[in-house]
Amino acid sequence: MLNSLIEEFKDKVDLSDYFSYVNFEIVKEEILLSNNNLIFLLGTPGSGKTFMINYLLNKFPEKFQLYEDFEKIKNSKTLLIDEAQLLDEKELERIRVLSDKGLQVLFAMHLKEGEKIINKPQFTSRYFQKIYMKPLDFEDFSKYVKKKFIKHEKEELLKDKLLKKIYKHSNGNFRLGKKIIFTSLNLLDFAFRNNLKYKQINNCILEMSLMQIGLK
Repeated sequence: MLNSLIEEFKDKVDLSDYFSYVNFEIVKEEILLSNNNLIFLLGTPGSGKTFMINYLLNKFPEKFQLYEDFEKIKNSKTLLIDEAQLLDEKELERIRVLSDKGLQVLFAMHLKEGEKIINKPQFTSRYFQKIYMKPLDFEDFSKYVKKKFIKHEKEELLKDKLLKKIYKHSNGNFRLGKKIIFTSLNLLDFAFRNNLKYKQINNCILEMSLMQIGLK
């Protein structure tokens, strides 16, 4: 019954799902205009770093390249490294040497691990730029979610009061907010298919979703 709407909130990188919000546009411009050879894109898991990497690579292929094969790296393009906190010391040093030779590198990494890597001697002694992916504010989150529900003519299934609660439990984390809605819609869909009493996402559905996700 709700399959098409549920699909909208799956945890996946889908560039066709792009929507403009203030922090995303600010971060994008900072990256595009940066003259630093070392750029650190920091944020909590689910804040949009991976989406940003894929967006830049897709929209500006002449400017950006992915970290895959050292032999294919071109100094004329900015090197994008997602989940860079997973690189070992040897890889970090090799990339640092390449940046000293003129290669611009963007490390996208988790906030806490990223700050630790930045404080390593080989980075603190060089010029670098830190850019932060900030959590969505409620207005941006609400705009995104409502657009999806309206698209499928299901806006009556989620009231503003419940949407605010979902945002609060997600702490503005885009991925987590989508996961809560995805789980809630699956539970509601189950209720519809089994003629249970639920007609929309309510407090009970939300509480069950939070428990299923592990937030309760």
